[in-house]
Amino acid sequence: MSVIGSGKLQHAAATAMDDLDELTALARMITYAKAVAEDLKIELGAQSLDLALTAVTRELRRATDADLPGLEPLLADVSIELH
Repeated sequence: MSVIGSGKLQHAAATAMDDLDELTALARMITYAKAVAEDLKIELGAQSLDLALTAVTRELRRATDADLPGLEPLLADVSIELH
């Protein structure tokens, strides 16, 4: 592999790690916001944040191709209804 090709791979790997870091940070923010909504008894907000957390977790799983045991308890209470 050439030096240029190697640099492109390193850039792609760095970009992928940045994306994972952003998704992880987003999951943490949503988790916090959901807890606040539950504390304030804002049911619709908490349910909406549950859906958002499910979507972000799904993207994290897709990006890492791995299970995320730390987020599993958060998803246990999520109920999704398709219309």
